[in-house]
Amino acid sequence: QVWFSIFHLLCACLCVCLSVSVDRSRSRSLYNYRVPGHGGQRGLSQTPKMAVFMMERLHRIVGLSVLCWFCSGRCPWTSGFLALGTTAYGAWYLYMLVKTLQAAVIAPTLWGVLSRFVVVRYLTREEFFRADSPPEEIAKKREEALDRLEKSWKEKWGSVAETQTYLKKHFSDLRFKASGFESMYPIFQEVINKALDPITLVEKTETCWITDTTGHKFLDASGAYGVNCFGYTKSKEFLAAGQKVADEVGPCLGPLHPCVRENIELLLKLYNKEEVSFHMSGTEAIMSAVYQARFHTQKNVVAVFQGTYHGWWDGVMQGAGNDRFVGDCLILKDQCDQSLEALKARSSDIAALLVNPISGFGWKNATTNKLDTPKVDAGVESIEKFKKWLLKVRQTCTEAGIPLIYDETWAFHLGIGGAQELYGIQPDLLVLGKSLGGGHSCGAVLGPTRLMERRDPDRPMRVNFVVGTFKGNPVAMGAMNAVLKYVSSPEGRKASDNFRDRVATWLKDCNKTLESKDLPIRVNAHRTTWCISYKQHSIFNFLLMYYLRDAGLIMAWVGTGKMIFNMEFSAEDFKSLTDIIVRAATSFKEDGWWFPDGKPVNKLPLVLGPTWAFFQRKAKETFASLSASLPPSAPPAAAAAAA
Repeated sequence: QVWFSIFHLLCACLCVCLSVSVDRSRSRSLYNYRVPGHGGQRGLSQTPKMAVFMMERLHRIVGLSVLCWFCSGRCPWTSGFLALGTTAYGAWYLYMLVKTLQAAVIAPTLWGVLSRFVVVRYLTREEFFRADSPPEEIAKKREEALDRLEKSWKEKWGSVAETQTYLKKHFSDLRFKASGFESMYPIFQEVINKALDPITLVEKTETCWITDTTGHKFLDASGAYGVNCFGYTKSKEFLAAGQKVADEVGPCLGPLHPCVRENIELLLKLYNKEEVSFHMSGTEAIMSAVYQARFHTQKNVVAVFQGTYHGWWDGVMQGAGNDRFVGDCLILKDQCDQSLEALKARSSDIAALLVNPISGFGWKNATTNKLDTPKVDAGVESIEKFKKWLLKVRQTCTEAGIPLIYDETWAFHLGIGGAQELYGIQPDLLVLGKSLGGGHSCGAVLGPTRLMERRDPDRPMRVNFVVGTFKGNPVAMGAMNAVLKYVSSPEGRKASDNFRDRVATWLKDCNKTLESKDLPIRVNAHRTTWCISYKQHSIFNFLLMYYLRDAGLIMAWVGTGKMIFNMEFSAEDFKSLTDIIVRAATSFKEDGWWFPDGKPVNKLPLVLGPTWAFFQRKAKETFASLSASLPPSAPPAAAAAAA
């Protein structure tokens, strides 16, 4: 019996030590080891259901508690030791949970669940114009304005309506984007989409102008989603350089063109890193960076800040747009000291922290897809504030041994040297994309060897298989080579700095004009990034995007909350832009969309009825399906005859 008790005590010690050591082994500083130890990136089957609640630790506490109960009647000493260890481990868990809950943002994580249970219906046309309870006179004015806009668009672009319809029917990505999901609250979409179709069919481009197939010219504020940083003239030169390489070697993959080495040398010099890996898009490059961080830290959770976008990969996508209940992504409050405390407390879990440096511009609240009108503090002051915050983040990550990843997919939009030069703060891993390829799809990850190595030198069978078919694509490498030579030249840096000064001048002039015209909007800008902020609350602010297009401005699908210049915008182009904004905003105001006494939308009737009807229909379908699966019963007469 004594030996049995000793055996139980040793087992108890082993259980407690293993529970603690698993966490402590993960919390080793990233900067204190050369190669990772045993273990590695865990599969989805081991992914916790919610990163906030640390389910794996909770499972260990439950397991230790059960073992404690099991030993209580057989070996009190063992049970007592287990109880002490379980209590200490539970207290540690509670401490980390409190720190996490103080900093974590749970709402985006629950979106996938809520979207399954909540149904919202669209407004009818009659409800649309009266959504904020205006006087009937205002509602009629709005209806006449939308009818006028619809008629104008049919006259201008009626000849391409059939192609627009075909594209929406067969091009799923475009149909989703054109629905207005990113720019307007869902209840408005049906009325707007029936009246207006903003799909543009382009015929040619020059400098910062687009000409569509009907001959109408637009000033381009879309920036090709960030790809067109340098302007159409320069981008065409980059594309021609890439095509020249492709003409020489064709789609030769595996063997590399000499320009690949030159690209690597230019990138390492520009960003002060040791190694590079090339990828097919910014999203894929983000995936690679996260995989590498998980492989080398042997941790599972990746942390992001609320409201930042890191590509469409569901491993880091927040809220709407991600139907998977992500359990290995921890969403933290942005620019909040409690988030830094959470990073320290959860350092044994967190494989990497993703930061989007361009969000320092401050345009997060500028989106128009909500029913409120939050204050927007975008611009130079916001960047200075973000710089101080980023310094705290860098210090915290260094102390906690968490790799800091810059998602600078919008390469060169913050300047030639990017976020590292603008903020003066170095990341561990840097992700580039978009304009890096000069118009071709590409991505890149830069970092030190300790994080970029795909193999464990001491364990040959342990590898991180992060590769790609088009990593040395000749046409993309040739275009990238032209981009990197340009940005590394005095000419490229001078062009970037001159453009920064033109934007600053336009910013003052445009806002002065808007104020003199008594228009309740202002523009915010820094280099290529800009947005419109609204000084007058209106649930219809999203509609200004359509007025701007009618006046001659092309934007990305997200609307006025996120727009992009290219560096070929001249002083005259900026004057044209001011004129477009003033004309559109003046019409918008005259048409009654900025009603100062508007009331909040009552969403309850738009949710309760449709949600109840949805579940009624599902219940009937389920019952019908079950009934159909049951074997048919024999008729009474046939049963009697059989008897």
